[in-house]
Amino acid sequence: MTRPAVVGYLLDRYRQPSQTFISGEIDELRRQGVDVVVVSVRPGAADGGDAMVLTDLHAGDLAHVRAHVFWALRSPMRYARFWQLMRGALRSETDAGGGHIPARWLPYVASRFRAAGVTRLHAHFAWEGAACAHALSTLTGLPWSMTLHANDIFARRRNLEIKLAAANELVTVCSYNANYLREELLVTRPMHEVVCGVTMPDPATGQASYDVVTAGRLVEKKGVDTLLEALALMRAGRPQLRALVIGDGPLHYDLLEQRERLGLTNNVEFAGALPHDRVLAAIASSRVFVLAARIAANGDRDSMPVVVKEAMASGVPVVAADVVAIPEMVDDTVGRLVPVDDAVALAAALRDVLDLPDERRLEMGARARARVAERFTMSGEVARLRKLLAVGT
Repeated sequence: MTRPAVVGYLLDRYRQPSQTFISGEIDELRRQGVDVVVVSVRPGAADGGDAMVLTDLHAGDLAHVRAHVFWALRSPMRYARFWQLMRGALRSETDAGGGHIPARWLPYVASRFRAAGVTRLHAHFAWEGAACAHALSTLTGLPWSMTLHANDIFARRRNLEIKLAAANELVTVCSYNANYLREELLVTRPMHEVVCGVTMPDPATGQASYDVVTAGRLVEKKGVDTLLEALALMRAGRPQLRALVIGDGPLHYDLLEQRERLGLTNNVEFAGALPHDRVLAAIASSRVFVLAARIAANGDRDSMPVVVKEAMASGVPVVAADVVAIPEMVDDTVGRLVPVDDAVALAAALRDVLDLPDERRLEMGARARARVAERFTMSGEVARLRKLLAVGT
């Protein structure tokens, strides 16, 4: 039996409420016997006490000086290439170039990784975490990989071409992304698809509290405005319609005004941002989950929204826009797909599912749950990642 390898994870932030798929992946790797050492560039919104945070390190600690001496003597050429990268191609992501990475601390991180027995590096999102992984690989010679998600590919690229060329392995979370990278960004090298898996909860039981639930940041790409228009179309025949919108964001007040204008004050509740467990509980208490996603004007979009898989895992049918990788999860056997920005079609699909006899709607939810169990579990996808990274027992 081979000795488990140790993986160094490099992240922009750690324990982010909107990125539970990353913390869940790390927790599952550890459950599967892989040692993971986490470094984040900046602190996350939630407690990330098991991570080293680069921006929290203080120059008064002489350990970073000793680390520079160690790596400069151990491999002068690698040390020189490291600084060439930090002061050249990746400078924009360092604190000297307007970013957040304190490059002077990376040799110290390299020494900490060496002491922990780290044998490879992995980053999520092609942002500052990936820049750190690239730089540390240059300094130490360790192989590195990154998982590409959505915004880092479509809207907020940061030295993406450099990272795509430099990583030893490229991972992305769906076929939609892989096709986009090949067709739009002309990536010709191999890519691996590892889905952001979810944990299977107990199936939903009991009386549904809401007819419709949606969850996500209140931003253009989530399409909550289209959902409100659809609910207004439905309200005439369903005066007791109950919907819940979970999330916060820059469109919060605009959406509240739209709710008032459409006469939905008594039908649509805005819950704001909630802890992840409460989000899951609310979704499980609904008759249908909806995600009226779209591609925003600036190109921002989801790729394969985790929340859709979480709803399906709870046994809740899903009505969603036919966009990005949503069709890789949803079809008419587990919910409905509708054209983007089509409130009439969305209302019709919601009526279709809500009007199903309870037995048929529950069967649809059971098929959704079975699909997640077959294709999208956290344990199964982490096992695939572990094999790809050649770590574990």
